Amino acid sequence: MKISFINANDETFEITGNYILGKDWSGFGEIDVDHKTEKAPYQDGETYIDTILGTKDIIIPFLIKGSTRQTVFDRRLIVQKAFNPKLGLGKLVWEQDDGTEYYIDCLPFSPIFPGGKSQGKWYQQVIIRFLAPNPYWYNPTQIQEILIGFSGGLQFNWSFPISFGQVGSSAIVNNLGNVETPVLIYIYGEVVDPIITNNTTDESIEIVGTVNDGDILIINTAFGEKGALLLSGGEYTNVFQMVDPDSTFWYINPGLNNLSYTVTSEGENAECRVMFYYRYSGV
Repeated sequence: MKISFINANDETFEITGNYILGKDWSGFGEIDVDHKTEKAPYQDGETYIDTILGTKDIIIPFLIKGSTRQTVFDRRLIVQKAFNPKLGLGKLVWEQDDGTEYYIDCLPFSPIFPGGKSQGKWYQQVIIRFLAPNPYWYNPTQIQEILIGFSGGLQFNWSFPISFGQVGSSAIVNNLGNVETPVLIYIYGEVVDPIITNNTTDESIEIVGTVNDGDILIINTAFGEKGALLLSGGEYTNVFQMVDPDSTFWYINPGLNNLSYTVTSEGENAECRVMFYYRYSGV
């Protein structure tokens, strides 16, 4: 088992070697839960509305070892630099015994160096506390599903142009996490009026307009990041106006989800990629 922290400067600190992980680390699974209910006049009990998860508090103690007191002092400075709270959001990574990894975005507090028996000539105990504003753990492997909207049609020599063909594709994806997870959708042009649907939740994102050949439409459904960007000629443009107002920025539920993708027409380079991460309320 290994625990490491990647701070906002992309510097990695591993609790290994001269830094020995303590036994009383906590907060990996615990989380505050707020069940929302409402009560009508004269109602027996209450009506359930929703469940809101709070932030996650994580505590990790470890021991600094050194051959001399000065070595211990020098390593204290390394710890202070790695867990500098002024740097902002970092990433805590937990690698389990079988090699499985999970990470969580979190903010470190200032390291605590207890006195008394917690320090000596060759050692110093450290306690690091983290606040995870987003309480979910993620598996770092991104899952990707490629969908093709228009596979061509059958042409007939009638007196007017007509085409019969498949105008959509579907796929079953399995979310192995224990909570719903947002998606990133990349639509590569040329494509006209694409619709991406999670049939399991009966929710769709409908784009009104054309994504030109060589351009990429990027849709993000994550809370606080919802939007649509067009990448064209190396520049990003906000194109939220292309999203039909009746659309829902859907998530993928735990378990099996049936996704589908349809278009009015598309070019030979067109495709749709749906990407997501497994995420967990606790590990």
